[in-house]
Amino acid sequence: MNLLEVGKILRPHGVKGAVKIESYVDEPFSFKNILLTQKLAKAKVKGIQNLNNGFYVLTIDMIPDIDTAEKYRNQSIYIDREEYVDFKDKVYLSDLLHSPVLDKNGETLGEMIDFDDYGASVILTIKCGVTSYTIPFVPDIIVYDKERKAFVIDKQTFEDVRV
Repeated sequence: MNLLEVGKILRPHGVKGAVKIESYVDEPFSFKNILLTQKLAKAKVKGIQNLNNGFYVLTIDMIPDIDTAEKYRNQSIYIDREEYVDFKDKVYLSDLLHSPVLDKNGETLGEMIDFDDYGASVILTIKCGVTSYTIPFVPDIIVYDKERKAFVIDKQTFEDVRV
């Protein structure tokens, strides 16, 4: 399976098993077949209500009540990209976790181990040996090179902007 994490269940919504989710994709959340973190259980979305700003309320076939919904709190939602043509070839930052970070000469500086999307900007966490640094993910500082399958940054710039 070629999985893509598309959201996270935040909490139950009402007593009938609906859940509030945060969507991680830019497009409106419209998936009918999903996989839930707990054992990657296949589930069907029976209803979707858009709450705006990337939040939705879902009714899911395998979550019939509030008690079951509570068990899925903070669980991730995945899709199988093979079922959704629009997502088959797209690359997301979550796909790039553990990609190497290279300087312009190809020397390894570290690896990208995490990212935080603050809306206005994305911050990458780069692990270099035992130390981790954060840097903004902006084209003037760091880029992802698809051919090398690595992030590329000027070494001096990396040393100047890392926190």
